[in-house]
Amino acid sequence: MKVFYALVGAALLGVVIISSPVSAAPANSISASGPAGDSNVSEMRLSDTHKELRHLSKHLKLNKDQRAEVSVILQERTREIRLLFDVESLSQENRDRLVTKVFYDSDAEIETLLRDKQKRKFDKDLKKTTN
Repeated sequence: MKVFYALVGAALLGVVIISSPVSAAPANSISASGPAGDSNVSEMRLSDTHKELRHLSKHLKLNKDQRAEVSVILQERTREIRLLFDVESLSQENRDRLVTKVFYDSDAEIETLLRDKQKRKFDKDLKKTTN
């Protein structure tokens, strides 16, 4: 299972402190999950978990069981990120670091559910979003 901790400095797909957070993906993202380009966490917005699940389902051709488990992972990720936004005592730097960890951990969880061909495609998309 790959863990992309070397990319912690990179911005993440879909996390931001906006007046009303929703769930995660930047507008310029190719992949629905993982880090994104050279933006930073505070420049992103939370996206729709259902839309992200539809993208992953279609792009990776997830079966019914995979979709159900990925849905749970995405919902938990969103819940954890929202909780981090609610902790006023966290500095932006610490919040960004923790949100990065939530993303990488959830991506790693998703990856464990995938077949080899799906993993290669998922990894390829994650790498695209970090460049």
